[in-house]
Amino acid sequence: MGALQPGLPNPAVVPENWHLLIVDLKDCFFTLPLHPNDMPLPLSEFAKAQEVHSTFHQNARGLHRQFDVTMEEAKRII
Repeated sequence: MGALQPGLPNPAVVPENWHLLIVDLKDCFFTLPLHPNDMPLPLSEFAKAQEVHSTFHQNARGLHRQFDVTMEEAKRII
C-alpha cells in the first residue's frame, strides 16, 4: 500500500475480520450525461456568427464567408 496518505484509514485500527477496500480514483475520469431536456440546443448559423463577432470582432465579409449568412445579416451583426 505504500506510505499512509491523509484520509486513508490506519490499517492498525481496522477491526480483525473486517474487509477493507481502497479505491484510488486519482486518475479516473467521469462523464455524467445530461438529460435530453437540459442539453443546449444547436445554434443557428446566424447565432453562431453573432457569438463569434462579439468575441473576435470580425468584418461583415468574413462573417459572410465563414458562416454562410447573407451580407445583409452579416452587416446587421456588425
